Amino acid sequence: MPGHLSFLQANVNHSAAAQDLFLQTVAEWSVDVAVVSEPYYVPSQPHWAGDDEGSVAVVVRPGAGPPLIPRMRGPGYVVAAWGEYAVVGIYFSPNRNLAALEQFLDALGPLIRRLAPLPVIVAGDFNAKSSAWGSPVTDPKGREVEEWALASGLSLLNTGTVQTCVRRTGGSVVDLSFATPAVARRVEGWKVVTEVETLSDHRYIRFEVSPASTSSPASRFRGQSVFPRWAISKLNRELAEEAAIVGRWSFPSSQAMGVDELAGCFGKVLHSVCRTAMPRVWGPPPPRRVVYWWSTELADLRAACNAARRAYCRSRRRRPQDVERDDRLYRVYRAKREILQLAISRAKERAWLELVEGLENDPWGRPRPP
Repeated sequence: MPGHLSFLQANVNHSAAAQDLFLQTVAEWSVDVAVVSEPYYVPSQPHWAGDDEGSVAVVVRPGAGPPLIPRMRGPGYVVAAWGEYAVVGIYFSPNRNLAALEQFLDALGPLIRRLAPLPVIVAGDFNAKSSAWGSPVTDPKGREVEEWALASGLSLLNTGTVQTCVRRTGGSVVDLSFATPAVARRVEGWKVVTEVETLSDHRYIRFEVSPASTSSPASRFRGQSVFPRWAISKLNRELAEEAAIVGRWSFPSSQAMGVDELAGCFGKVLHSVCRTAMPRVWGPPPPRRVVYWWSTELADLRAACNAARRAYCRSRRRRPQDVERDDRLYRVYRAKREILQLAISRAKERAWLELVEGLENDPWGRPRPP
């Protein structure tokens, strides 16, 4: 919906294939902001912000809006500003005890309160259970998180009882979403996505935030293009060469100009060349719905994996339970997952080799489009 911001939560269990699939999902669903727990790695890129241990990261889709600005980080948490929002990514290991959770939350609470008056969204894997967010039981860690959220002025966004982490031996609700009341009132469509393969034992969580007003910074950014765009596929090389020659004739003497003035004149010449040699493209660029290595073959393999997982889950719910049938369907599902993981790895390797080959073959050093 226009002006709405799309959020995604994931836990990829330190799996390279699961993180690759997560990035494709971000592109395919046009996600604006995502929080990923247990990433395989945190790239040194401006649209990623990670904690001190590489256990959680906040990710924004390149070109989706304002720049991502890391504000604070520590072991198991990262705070990043994105336009009018502050996004906090959380990961707390299930191997740590209650005393460690109390210390972790005691340090985190004041940080969240200092973010006011920014709207704050907190998301991640807390590894705590409570009936407040759909677990059948409440454990001591769950009670501690409940009290911490209340003291921090956060509203719970989780709805329903759908498990966020599913293993063959059972499932749990441990991936949580919170927000300050001002933004919680604008959250729409919070849900656990059960029909999509993640290559992880955690499911994706999606929700949207409606704009507070039509003049919010993120909304304004998404509706405009910062730089002029040209239809390079319609480039007339002869006209470009002639325009460049004319621009060189009219270029002022560099002896009487400073570096900034020379750069400005050069920019005007390039703009004139583009305007002469190819038509202008108006409006913001269309969102890129796939990562560079994605293909229809991978989409088909993912669909087959989804179907195998649904068949296995349906079999588990049938009564009386047939253990032999469940085992057979589970083996089929695991085989489909392994095929998808291998195909993703090979697709990335193939795309990289094509990129290198394109750089060597093109005299301008431009890679071939995927």
